[in-house]
Amino acid sequence: MIPLKHGDSGPDVRQLYMFLKRFGYFPNPGLRTGNALFRPAVVFAPEDLTLFDDRMELALSEYQRQHGIEPTGALNEETLKMIRTPRCGFPDQPSAGQFVAQGNRWPTNEVTYSFTPPFSPDVSEADQRAALRAAFDRWAAVTNLTFTEVGNNNGQIRIAWAAGDHGDGFPFDGQGNVLAHCFYPPPNGGDIAGDCHFDEAETWSVNVPPSGFDLYTVALHEIGHGLGLAHSADNNAVMFPSYQGVRRELSDDDIQGIRSIYGARPQWSSLQGIVFATAAGTNADGRLEVFVRGTDNAVHHNWQTSPGGGWSGWSSLGGVLQGRIAVGRNHDGRLEIFGRGTDGGLYHNWQTAPNSGWSGWSGLGGWIEDPAVGSNADGRLEVFVRGTDGAVYHNWQVTPGGGWSGWSGLGGVVQGRIAVGRNHDGRLEIFARGIDGGLYHNWQTAPNSGWSGWHGLGGWIEDPEVGVNPDGRLEVFVRGSDSALHHIWQVTPGGGWSAWASLGGWIDEPSVARNGDGRLEVFVRGLDNTVYHIWQVTPGGGWSGWSGLGGEMLEGPLATANHDGRLEVFIKGTDSALWHRWQTAPSNGWS
Repeated sequence: MIPLKHGDSGPDVRQLYMFLKRFGYFPNPGLRTGNALFRPAVVFAPEDLTLFDDRMELALSEYQRQHGIEPTGALNEETLKMIRTPRCGFPDQPSAGQFVAQGNRWPTNEVTYSFTPPFSPDVSEADQRAALRAAFDRWAAVTNLTFTEVGNNNGQIRIAWAAGDHGDGFPFDGQGNVLAHCFYPPPNGGDIAGDCHFDEAETWSVNVPPSGFDLYTVALHEIGHGLGLAHSADNNAVMFPSYQGVRRELSDDDIQGIRSIYGARPQWSSLQGIVFATAAGTNADGRLEVFVRGTDNAVHHNWQTSPGGGWSGWSSLGGVLQGRIAVGRNHDGRLEIFGRGTDGGLYHNWQTAPNSGWSGWSGLGGWIEDPAVGSNADGRLEVFVRGTDGAVYHNWQVTPGGGWSGWSGLGGVVQGRIAVGRNHDGRLEIFARGIDGGLYHNWQTAPNSGWSGWHGLGGWIEDPEVGVNPDGRLEVFVRGSDSALHHIWQVTPGGGWSAWASLGGWIDEPSVARNGDGRLEVFVRGLDNTVYHIWQVTPGGGWSGWSGLGGEMLEGPLATANHDGRLEVFIKGTDSALWHRWQTAPSNGWS
């Protein structure tokens, strides 16, 4: 089929014409079915479809420009390679810019979607639903839209797998060509407005690297059409027309495009409620779950309905607690929460099965304050508290997920909260403020074993928080006497400690989390009661300097990580509700 250039003639020229007509470069009334505003790139078709004339040259130049190829107007190897690349079945809409907002949008910011069985046999139904949910969530993270799955084929966006001619005027063509298509919002397409169809002749995958075409990548692209975006000429964009391999994150071009239609999502989103003492855990399937004390001092919880997805709304777990809530995860993935009861004893409540319901409250006795929980190398939970004498006491599961040992003392006289870390070899290590204001630590001498006794690390500190570097070295962050953030770290995994170093700022309530690439990031409350953060510029390396995330608060921040590595931060806002903000991609920018 190559080379072809101006003046050539023959059946290859006609084949090129048919391709360009199919994807919007020549008049094609059939393309208006799902795109009422469609206009071809070249207004008139060639008079002789087998002759490479001026119109064919102009149309091919537009195709090349749309796909990031030098617009020579001649069919060369680079252009033919792109023509043969699997792509979206919807037409291009060439523009001088990058993103193209097609012109229609959903009338509300709450959009529903549904699935039309049968699903693809290549991937489990659960994985297909999760891939689409995650794709919707990516768009929701950057623009002011909320997506909800509904049943019975009643969604505004209906998702289906089909092969060949499936009744929408855009038949699929078998393996390796058109992968999928999705129609623009109403009034385009009438009854099929917004619908997304995937070619069942293709082999679909949700793994990385994929064993076929990555469903997440293709879904992310097609949903962009279903929201009103046309194809982009930016070959780094999700909305680029041709499949370029796994691409699960939106580019700046995609984000600017969708925001031009629906606006930007407010930086902080409310989970509502009136909350105190927020804590968070991660379910066995990767869904975040947050726990708070309500105005009735009972524990209330709210959870992601899918990993990294939307939230359930608040539900009560009962109890009457005081102070902090501690969250642990059993060896089998069951979450377990701990708190101080009105009698001063430790109480706990646990999931009866992973990702499932709850046991109800049960007492572990003692007279305690500020519980903290860690997980031993063999999976047994261990809880650390301050007793009435200021010493640290602990209580541990005697078998993973099993019964409890009873209270035992670890000595010391400590103030404030206890921080728990786990060394690279599984040994637990605890940190607390001594009565002289310095940092003290106590560690297991072997995994799942006895304790070293207390040792001082100096400094004058408040609010210790511990993180784990990607090589297993513990690092502790505190508020110093100058109200700046200070840190100290193991110089080798499980080994000795560095001197104290300041990271500056004027901070309170530090919270540390680890990015998807291993870099530690610390979040604090600043002097203006908004969130600031500072992060390692390389895993285990130097630090960035402070940057603000906004979010005026009464309590917090609390940082944690989603199943895909995206950090998420929670605060109690000035309205006493729980608010959150999250990274739009692992180790990347913020919502």
